Amino acid sequence: MPLRGRFAAVFPGLTARQLFDVASDIESYPHFIPWCRSARVVHADSAVREVDNHFGAGPVELRFRTRAEAMAPDALTITSADGPFRSFRLDWRFADGHVQADYSIALRSSLLQGLAVFAMPEVERRIVSQFRRRVHALYGA
Repeated sequence: MPLRGRFAAVFPGLTARQLFDVASDIESYPHFIPWCRSARVVHADSAVREVDNHFGAGPVELRFRTRAEAMAPDALTITSADGPFRSFRLDWRFADGHVQADYSIALRSSLLQGLAVFAMPEVERRIVSQFRRRVHALYGA
């Protein structure tokens, strides 16, 4: 059964385009996505990018490929069925002053799935906090 959730944040004075630009700068994810060590675009075709990802925390190292489809400036959808994922989907949505992200995660390993269930509240908190820091660094907002 996939783990599902949502996180959101408000950014008064910023446009949907500015917020989209932060989330769609995938190679900058190590700056604001917890435990992301690298995210490298390996192929881009119009609004779709294939990305090699490296995440790690302690002894856990995960490498996998994602597909990022941009629908600027309103949405960004990131999916994967590679590496540790049976399925992964992250739907970013943007409006002036607002960011919302819905996710669904099903991992191949029941141990990792259990850890994800336990860790996601902290992951959500960190993503929002670090996204705020990234927005502040870029826009001073």
